[in-house]
Amino acid sequence: MKSICISHKEDVDGIVSAALLQNGLKIKNIFLVDYPNLLNVLDFVISICARNRDFTRVFICDLGLNKKNENLFVEKLSVLKSRDIDIIYIDHHYLEPEIKQRIISLGIKLVHDIEECTSVQIYYLLRKRLRRSFSFFAAAAALTDYMDGKMKAKQLVKKYDRTFLMLESCYLSYVISSSQRNIEFLKLISRKISTGMMPHDIKNSCKLVKDFSSKIANAISAIEQKSIHMKNISYYQHDLDLPSSMIVNFVLGLSNKKVGIAYKLKSNMNSYILSIRGSKECSTHLGKLVNELSVEFDGSGGGHDKACGALIPQTRFTEFLSKLNESIQ
Repeated sequence: MKSICISHKEDVDGIVSAALLQNGLKIKNIFLVDYPNLLNVLDFVISICARNRDFTRVFICDLGLNKKNENLFVEKLSVLKSRDIDIIYIDHHYLEPEIKQRIISLGIKLVHDIEECTSVQIYYLLRKRLRRSFSFFAAAAALTDYMDGKMKAKQLVKKYDRTFLMLESCYLSYVISSSQRNIEFLKLISRKISTGMMPHDIKNSCKLVKDFSSKIANAISAIEQKSIHMKNISYYQHDLDLPSSMIVNFVLGLSNKKVGIAYKLKSNMNSYILSIRGSKECSTHLGKLVNELSVEFDGSGGGHDKACGALIPQTRFTEFLSKLNESIQ
């Protein structure tokens, strides 16, 4: 029996999820993907399973859905199930109740808890197959996903010196963020983590972190000066060689607003890619709100209560911002 793992490529939680499955279940066929390309990779996996009957199981990890892709996602899972492929979907993003029920009714094993990051859920699923030291990487994923205060994650985090855990977590996050265009290196990172290697020991990682840190330090002044402020949100457009998910934390932190947005033009789609973060003062579930609003404005989006993303057409962007600003509590 051969298995395939499809996991999120853009953060520690996705990379560690794949690493834990590689170690605990000896999975060798790994696909790392971002949200926009999830359906394309699923199509590819469907074709692989059709050509090679040795593949009988597919894991999908840390890849949330939105109103624009959720129905197609379920349809593609249905195709896999019709070919007797076992599917295990492990995630922590918000799922519409109807979609959740459709997934379960297909006979798919759904491991879904919005209170714990995906790596923590996988660690607890496989803890009898993993060395206890692998709880370190699950704790790192929780920390970088801002979910280290959750019940299960908290038990893992307290096992370790918090300063060392933070150092290795942030180090790994920067290595991943700086390597998004190098999918083979991302796979290498996941493989090394699956052997128990600490992030600081990954070859060439020190230079990557140093260069990436310099880019961030140089961007802080521009973010502070050029961010635009509304009643509840601050937003900043950039063309920096940095992920919006990194920049948005500075937009939020320097603004004293409830919500920060960093966005970038995706010219081939005439749309903006947004990364959105909420402060502790924001009581609105941003993932749910953005999921609903993005469809209203011909886009797509969704995510967690305090962290989410969206793809919004240029022509509807101003309207989207205005409606989002009005809807924040």
